[in-house]
Amino acid sequence: MTDLCAMPAAQPISDLSDDALDWQVLLHSGNASTADQARYRRWCALSPAHAEAAREAEALWLDIGHTPTAQATAAVPARRKRHWAAGVAASLVLLAAAVAGWQQAPVLLADYHTGLGERQVITLADGTRVTLNSASALSVAFSERERRVVLDAGEALFETTDEPRPFVVDTAGGSVQGSAATFSVRRDGRVVLARGEAKVGEQQLTVAPDAGAQTAWQRGKLIFNGKPLGQVLAELERYRHGRIVLSDSKLAAMEVSGVFDLDEPEALLRTLEQRYGLKVTYLPWLAVVY
Repeated sequence: MTDLCAMPAAQPISDLSDDALDWQVLLHSGNASTADQARYRRWCALSPAHAEAAREAEALWLDIGHTPTAQATAAVPARRKRHWAAGVAASLVLLAAAVAGWQQAPVLLADYHTGLGERQVITLADGTRVTLNSASALSVAFSERERRVVLDAGEALFETTDEPRPFVVDTAGGSVQGSAATFSVRRDGRVVLARGEAKVGEQQLTVAPDAGAQTAWQRGKLIFNGKPLGQVLAELERYRHGRIVLSDSKLAAMEVSGVFDLDEPEALLRTLEQRYGLKVTYLPWLAVVY
């Protein structure tokens, strides 16, 4: 979060958006003081750009606050001595197979692909803009009748152009069709519609109220509001090498909130240690959270 005293005269809009989201995390953490709230009001009043960034962040936080995962409530487990040696041993047995199967072909055989932790923006022949997420792969099979692509691995965000030929994304979970739309698709078939119209098979999709949060990865951010720790760690695994395991399954329900930088995935683990009183032990290809 930008220090009011040290802030330059003009900040890039992206920096203001990030600062505004940081303010939301603080104000909803339960630890914000009256002085913090006063500082936030002064920050909002610094310029029209600051005020607009604050309004957008507040709206985004409200949206993700009404998602099912954010509404789930779970008590934070008390810190206690945890025996996780057996879990580490079991995880190491599974590790080699998991890593080998996760990061190899068909990624390298696709027309476009990204490595772990990388993102790439490409423009297809029809003008559609595609943002590939970490460890993702895309094959293109355009024809005179349709614009078909295959998501071979990972996740991609599509900003399609409007033309008569349908735009179709094939995944392991089915086919998604959209025109003049913005939507993200995962290999397992999960779809988030941010703008326009899209459908899976014959099912018409509706715009997701928290689409901005779910697609924040395209600008290098992960946003969580009361999301279970188990899901947070599963998401983080998509952006770093190796596995992350919990020593105690009860920890999986702990609620986590924050805005994290994908270019520094280890910072999320450090935040868990600092903000939630957890510990992380690092082993080759493995991080154990306890």
